[in-house]
Amino acid sequence: MAERSWSGTDQRTGNDLIAMHIILFLIGTAILFGNDPQNLDPSFEFNYTDTEINVDPDSVGSFSGTIHNISSGTITIAVVRRVNSLPEGWTSSVCLGTICYTETVDSAAIQLDAGDSTACGILAWTNGVGTGTVQLDLFDLDNIDEHILIDLIIYAGITVGPITTRALPEHFELYDCFPNPFNPTTTLRYALSEDGPVRITIYDMMGRVVKTLMNTQQTAGYRSVKWDATNDAYETVSAGPYLYAIQVGENRRTNKMVLLK
Repeated sequence: MAERSWSGTDQRTGNDLIAMHIILFLIGTAILFGNDPQNLDPSFEFNYTDTEINVDPDSVGSFSGTIHNISSGTITIAVVRRVNSLPEGWTSSVCLGTICYTETVDSAAIQLDAGDSTACGILAWTNGVGTGTVQLDLFDLDNIDEHILIDLIIYAGITVGPITTRALPEHFELYDCFPNPFNPTTTLRYALSEDGPVRITIYDMMGRVVKTLMNTQQTAGYRSVKWDATNDAYETVSAGPYLYAIQVGENRRTNKMVLLK
């Protein structure tokens, strides 16, 4: 009996009709669901506590989380340093497992058996007072549609904006967002001198509302919130300049930011 090869697997002629039905089903499923990562079962998770690293000037700060293999098989996780935006004289190193690589290494990978876990993070060496950002991208090499992006902000000698102490702010302030220009996320930072309702809104340059980031009661202190360049419908917005405004009681401040693509 003649045999045929289909996608590298031999199929006997008598099974052609069954194989064709399976293929049509898979094609229909792909058309229906596409490559949306939300329709894929994740093979791993990454747990961590905070993405802000506060250190003294001329010292070493660290960020660490834990990668867990939640699949039923062995996976290989890659960690890539996508962004390394640091002031002059600062450096960062990718850490995976028990190894912290040299500052010139932007990527590493590790194999995890089912149920295993490992540490992942960075070390950052600062030089003087300032602020820097590092972005880590974690993904399964066998499922590159599944990405976890971690945006880290490193503060050396400051807490947020120009503030140098952790005392409560004396005045309401809106600081420059960081980074700016940005892609794909930026952090909006502000200071509240007293408790009260806080509303933060993103506008385009025509004054139209793009997204309401926050509309809630907050206590006094130094605060921050991230914008991921999406609108209220969770759609990615186009590149260009935008305004962000914060309303605290009768006080209002507005700044400008630029989204790059």
